[in-house]
Amino acid sequence: MKPMRPLCRSLVLLLAVAACRKPDYFPLGVNQKWRFVGAGEFDAGGRAEYESLAYAVRVTGSTAQAGPGMVYEVRFTRNGEPHMAFLFRKTKDAVYVMPASHVDGLEPVLSWFKFLELPLRDEALWYGDAERTVSFDVLAREDVAVPAGRFRNCFAIRVHAPPPYRFTLWLAPDAGIVRWTRTFSSARSEVVERIRR
Repeated sequence: MKPMRPLCRSLVLLLAVAACRKPDYFPLGVNQKWRFVGAGEFDAGGRAEYESLAYAVRVTGSTAQAGPGMVYEVRFTRNGEPHMAFLFRKTKDAVYVMPASHVDGLEPVLSWFKFLELPLRDEALWYGDAERTVSFDVLAREDVAVPAGRFRNCFAIRVHAPPPYRFTLWLAPDAGIVRWTRTFSSARSEVVERIRR
């Protein structure tokens, strides 16, 4: 039997590494952009009214910091207007977030908050802060169909926050957030879906 040629050995090694690579459920890179559309529903004096929503999410920059390491700035616009900005950092064990600004006038958060515990796994449960005011649990893995296409093996994660907030998001391998639903109170909710890969 002839020995494998170097090119064939390299190809086999590359395929083996790709097969062993863990998917990234929250990819971050400068100038990455995502677009979402959705509908908000709110109760206006006893009747339901709907509002179309268009979100654009963009990683606008990154910096290496001594303590946290690489930090990414992510900006949201809603219906073309500035909405929120966040700082994210990733370690091998978690993704952390810190709100940088919010136009709704919420209290500023001045410390890092654990957004994801890595690697994601079935039935996982973790807390975002030391006081355990917000918890996250993996509900299921499922396929999700949105305008951007069909995403397989998504993690559905429920965020348990103090009332009136309820939040669920779907994370796809190597794509990140492809869908979210949130309810602010019994009178306001929204469903948002990715429209482009």
